[in-house]
Amino acid sequence: MSSNEQALAALSQQLEGQIAPLDQWSPQQCGTIDIHITADGRWFHHGTEIKRARLVKLFASVLWREQGQYYLKTPVEQMAIRVDDAPLLIVDWRLATAQNAAHPAVICIDNIGREFVLGAQHPLLIHADPQGQKLPYLQLPYGVQAKLARTVYYAWAEQLAQPQGEEFIIYSAGESFSLGG
Repeated sequence: MSSNEQALAALSQQLEGQIAPLDQWSPQQCGTIDIHITADGRWFHHGTEIKRARLVKLFASVLWREQGQYYLKTPVEQMAIRVDDAPLLIVDWRLATAQNAAHPAVICIDNIGREFVLGAQHPLLIHADPQGQKLPYLQLPYGVQAKLARTVYYAWAEQLAQPQGEEFIIYSAGESFSLGG
C-alpha cells in the first residue's frame, strides 16, 4: 500500500469510527417492522415521525441493504423496512488533505452527522429515477446508499467539477467520479 493509500485509509478510519459488523451477523428471526423512510430522509414508525436524532442514528447504524431491500439488522433479528428512495442524504461536505496524500479528499456528511470519504470505498453512483432524471448517490457500508442533496450537488458542480467531454468530473482521494453531463 502506497503512502497516499495509507494516509487516505487512516483518514477514512478516523472519520467513520466503529461500524457494527453487520456482515458477520446471521440472525435467525426475520420479519418486517413498520418503519418507513421518506425520500427526504425522514423516519417514521407506525406513521409517527421519529424526532429523536439519537434514535434515528441508532437505527441507521444497523441499516443493511440486500437485493434492493433495506433491513434493520441485529445479531438476533433482521427486520425489513420501507424506504422510498435512499434512507440517508448527503447534506454537507468539506475538503480534507490527508498527510502525505497527493489528492484532497471530499468528505461527505450525511443527515445524521456521519462522515465518509468520497473514494474507492465510498464511490459516487448515478441512478435514473422513474422519470429518467439521473441522480447522484454515495455508496455507504453494507449496500446502503445516501442521496446527494441538491445543494451539495450544485456546490460540487460549481466548485469541484471539471469538464471532460460531455461529462463533469470531480476528483477525490485519488479517484475520479462523474457528476453526469
